[in-house]
Amino acid sequence: MRIFVGILSAGLIAGIASAAQAQTEGLYFGAEAGAAIAPTIKFRDGAKTWKENHDLGYAVLGQVGYGFGPVRVEAELGWRANGVDKVKQPFNNANGKGSLDASSAMANVYYDIATETPITPFIGAGAGVVDVSADRIRVNNTTFSDDDRIVFGYQGIVGASYRLDDHWSLKTDYRYLRTLNAGLHEDPSYGNGRSKAEYTSHAVLVGFTYKLGEPPKPAAAYTPRPVAAQTPAPAPKTVQAAPITKNYLVFFDFDKSDITPEAGRTIDQAANAVKAGASTSIELTGYTDSMGSEKYNLALSLRRANSVKAALVRLGIPDREISVTGKGKGEQLVPTADGVREPQNRRVRIVLP
Repeated sequence: MRIFVGILSAGLIAGIASAAQAQTEGLYFGAEAGAAIAPTIKFRDGAKTWKENHDLGYAVLGQVGYGFGPVRVEAELGWRANGVDKVKQPFNNANGKGSLDASSAMANVYYDIATETPITPFIGAGAGVVDVSADRIRVNNTTFSDDDRIVFGYQGIVGASYRLDDHWSLKTDYRYLRTLNAGLHEDPSYGNGRSKAEYTSHAVLVGFTYKLGEPPKPAAAYTPRPVAAQTPAPAPKTVQAAPITKNYLVFFDFDKSDITPEAGRTIDQAANAVKAGASTSIELTGYTDSMGSEKYNLALSLRRANSVKAALVRLGIPDREISVTGKGKGEQLVPTADGVREPQNRRVRIVLP
């Protein structure tokens, strides 16, 4: 139980210290296999006791799950098998035969700790039922048990995945599985009681995950429209200019710096205002929402501001008249806690002084 709690505690501390940028969403399938260790198990029936040592075994798991951003829920079927190596009592470390197996059906919950790389650490916990099977465990001609029983089990999980593309990911993890007492019947040749033993397993696995569905499509490319040159009217009288909005907001998709068609129309308006004589300089300030680290978001806010600058230059605004600043997560338009995807905070402010 201490191992189980330790896995969760370490993972929660890491999760609080990190923010999410790329997250799993939608339906996925997974499979993995690897080595399984079943520690020495002590079987007890009144005054009779025997201890089993086990060979290094194997584990095979299959999963289907659904991601809701950083949180995933999953159904899992598993199989673990370990051959019996030695029986310590009552035969003084005699060679044993048979195997201790466990088939499981678990419901798991994961938390993905996203980083600014393709690597995503994760922690998880699960609970379900485990069919613990003593498959003809024996020494010489004495069979101790040949029985199975379904009992409640739980597990702790810690691992990491590596994203190959929008669908495929490799993963590796460590799993600690434990059950309640599996009261296996003794073989009649040894006794007629029910032995007490809790099954435990340590497994180190590698596998893959396949995510269904199409990746999000990028916004349609924005092509600036030519702005007609302004022809001064030859009117003899001075005409009062109409009020000009000197602040414009250009909004962006999550974790993107691409100019969307809607953002492009706002940039067109700002360029027209400059050409109409509203200003001889432009100040661009980029911002992000509160997802992710300070360093990552500062760079993202600068990319957004530079994307707007490039669009203005294509519209004929001289480069020297445009200044660019990035504020990252600072100065939110809509105040939020850290780790919140707020669309109105993902913006560039255009100011015509």
